[in-house]
Amino acid sequence: MYVILYNEGMVSMNYYELALQRRSTRSFKTKKVSPTIINQLHDYVFRCRALVDDAPVQWRILTDGVYERLAGCAGYHGFMVEAPCYLLLLAQPEPWYLENAGFMGEDMVLKLTEMELASCWITIQDPDELKRQLDISTSMVPAALIAFGYEKPVPSGPRIDIKSPSNIALKQRSGQEAPKLYLDDAVFDGDWGVPAQTEYWNPRMNLYQALIAACCAPTALNRQPFRFILDDGQAALVILPDDLTSPVNARLNTGIVMHHFASVMQEKSGRMDRWNLTPPNKKYKIPEGAVIAGTYPI
Repeated sequence: MYVILYNEGMVSMNYYELALQRRSTRSFKTKKVSPTIINQLHDYVFRCRALVDDAPVQWRILTDGVYERLAGCAGYHGFMVEAPCYLLLLAQPEPWYLENAGFMGEDMVLKLTEMELASCWITIQDPDELKRQLDISTSMVPAALIAFGYEKPVPSGPRIDIKSPSNIALKQRSGQEAPKLYLDDAVFDGDWGVPAQTEYWNPRMNLYQALIAACCAPTALNRQPFRFILDDGQAALVILPDDLTSPVNARLNTGIVMHHFASVMQEKSGRMDRWNLTPPNKKYKIPEGAVIAGTYPI
């Protein structure tokens, strides 16, 4: 069963705290999500934040055992995550539609976190096959897929870390979920490679907390291939090339990071600034293959 949902407008949450609290879960209980909670999500998608205004999208909540139909056309690097529910975002393939899908999808992830539901981003491997498996007839394409439900307790100790079917290792759980990327490594001042000396900043600064939230943003395989350059009253988001991150996931990652940063900046400052997706005029000495995905006023 799936329910067709649409998006318009936006709403406020405690984004800074939610960015620190959220974490990806790949082990869910079989317990069903109640109709009351599904209805709350139904109400929220009409107010979900978007990166691109008026972008044509549709939200669908997938329930009632669609796992078997998703397996084979979606999964975490080939391994499908079984959950009681999934959120699917369909979008028209227009400019920045994947960045917008990442932005909107992460807004839903943080809403799920606020509702004390666990979640996990799922890679869509074959969008056309996914539409066939779910009997979806529309010109829109599947752009984002998120599993959600109630987390199954995972004992402390080693966890499976899957990089690919031929590269599976055990990692010790540290209990420390965030930040995944230290500010000292993530932020430059004026140009690439110039330390921003964030260790001297006031932790209550709007910009400091927005950057912390961005460093907590989930990315494919937790690779964190992004950095920031602070220059001329703006923050430039640099997306680095990464052999293990597909072009689609790189664009979704971009939208997710943009969401964490912008939502906290708006929450803390009260200003409704937006990301500028036009490349900046200034040329920075960024690594070969890296791109400036956008700039945000600070």
